[in-house]
Amino acid sequence: MNALREAVLPPAPVRREEALRYAMQPRAYDGGPIPALEDCVRMAEGKVPCRAVWRLFPVIRKGDGLDLGFAVTGSRKLQTHLAGCDRIVLFALTAGMEMERLILRAKALSPLHGLMMNAVGAAIAEEACDRLCGRLAAAFPEDTLRDRFSPGYGDLPLSLQKDIFTALSCEKRLGLTLTGSLLMQPGKSVTAIVGLSPRKEDHREPLP
Repeated sequence: MNALREAVLPPAPVRREEALRYAMQPRAYDGGPIPALEDCVRMAEGKVPCRAVWRLFPVIRKGDGLDLGFAVTGSRKLQTHLAGCDRIVLFALTAGMEMERLILRAKALSPLHGLMMNAVGAAIAEEACDRLCGRLAAAFPEDTLRDRFSPGYGDLPLSLQKDIFTALSCEKRLGLTLTGSLLMQPGKSVTAIVGLSPRKEDHREPLP
């Protein structure tokens, strides 16, 4: 098992279209300003860095299941998604308590502001995940990265979160905790599996 790595993703511009998608109002955006959204962007933009931890694990197929190095799962959708992969990157990322405080401030303004700030927080975390995956692609140039796959997608159970939190020391490293219903706190947080499939089987650089 490789060492636990940490990353800080500095604040970036908020993707308004992405925020509206999370607010389930994608058709409302025609490029013009939406007052509640703009208020929330002004409150949050440039103020919320995201932190992440990640670790590399081998993938071994065992009968009808997958040994991910930190847990074994029978998820068929994950098996299909990781076909051809020999390793995974397991990561956790959070927008932290600063985002939670901004959401509470927005809710005090109005229910609509609360909805929009929740969506802004989700967009901030999603964009940070994209940047983290960009760093991973640069770290593993001999591999192709698969799309992120998270507990709760398809038949991959949320209960896998417990194993992920242990494998990545999420509480110690990121201040992340799990509720009794396996939801993450702070709420604007992501855990995911990223498959690595070799582009050239006969030419592999040493692991970083």
